[in-house]
Amino acid sequence: MARAKTLETETIEADRLDGFPHPRETTAFIGHDAALAQLSAAIRSGRLHHAWLLSGPKGIGKATLAYRVARALLKYGTGVNVPERLQLNESDPVFRSIAALTHPDLFVLRRPAMEDDPGRLKTVLPVDEVRKASAFFAKSAGEGGWRVCIVDSIDEMNANAANALLKILEEPPPRALFLLISHSPGRLLPTIRSRCQKLPMPELRDAEVMQLLAEQLPELSGEERASAAKLAGGSIGRALVVAHEDGLNSYREMVALLEKLPQVDIAELHALGDRLARPNSDAVYVNFTELLGEWLARMISSLAASRPISEAVPGESALMHRLFANASIDQWMLVWENINALLAHAASVNLSRKQVIINIFSNLAQTAKGR
Repeated sequence: MARAKTLETETIEADRLDGFPHPRETTAFIGHDAALAQLSAAIRSGRLHHAWLLSGPKGIGKATLAYRVARALLKYGTGVNVPERLQLNESDPVFRSIAALTHPDLFVLRRPAMEDDPGRLKTVLPVDEVRKASAFFAKSAGEGGWRVCIVDSIDEMNANAANALLKILEEPPPRALFLLISHSPGRLLPTIRSRCQKLPMPELRDAEVMQLLAEQLPELSGEERASAAKLAGGSIGRALVVAHEDGLNSYREMVALLEKLPQVDIAELHALGDRLARPNSDAVYVNFTELLGEWLARMISSLAASRPISEAVPGESALMHRLFANASIDQWMLVWENINALLAHAASVNLSRKQVIINIFSNLAQTAKGR
């Protein structure tokens, strides 16, 4: 992934990060060399399975690879003339038409916008969208070659949609390629998984995340890139959110508050709550609460398994050891579950963000007081 010009789009997209290029607008590809090599070999050999299941955590580059494959196949077809890394210059007409979603031989299956509110997406990918894919493949290829369908993501399909897609995969049209993106492949229909060539993609290494951050956010210092990479869990998408939405400052502030447990600085906590409750602080609030949940999960999983802790800021390891020693693992698991439940409830009924933050730290303080 490298910074590319972001094309304007009238369609809201679940996987677009504000201020950054969409995966289909991205030129370079870092990491996942094995997955790229496997797809490249299949295309160059001419023995290309009709359906591939690209699976792995969110934000690691699955969609970026899918669009890279689509560009190469729709530009070159199959054979040894295809570049080994499937690269295509962003000035190429095929690149530009795919980036604009105007290429006649590409169909993208994704959650559509709601009919009564175009600014929001439906919660599932419905069967009507899959029927559009059937109609797409019923026609001849617009440029006489391959046709590609990217499903992003298949996890979001309801049961009817999944069964409709299965029927297409069971009797695939000639010269058709399906690239199915999944964050949780174990939840898919076994019959869908069995029709696909499986391509698991692991989390990115910290060095790869840092390299991508250097390209996307060159203004970050090396220390900031390293911290964001450690917090991202191998996801460049998560790293960009952390680094871009004031996540690093929020994280330092969060750790400073946690270091005072079981005491709570009421003035600091109220100031934090006021800031996160501002009307324009939606992304910062979400980022802060996600980072807090991830911090607790990391403490519990690392110390319960006696694994070393990789610090994003100095002193984290000692802090986690101190808090973990004050209460049982069951108590920390319970407070983590309670916080997640509170955040989900707050989002559904629009509770005061400030009160949510105060309640969270009250629960943490109570648990940190000891067994």
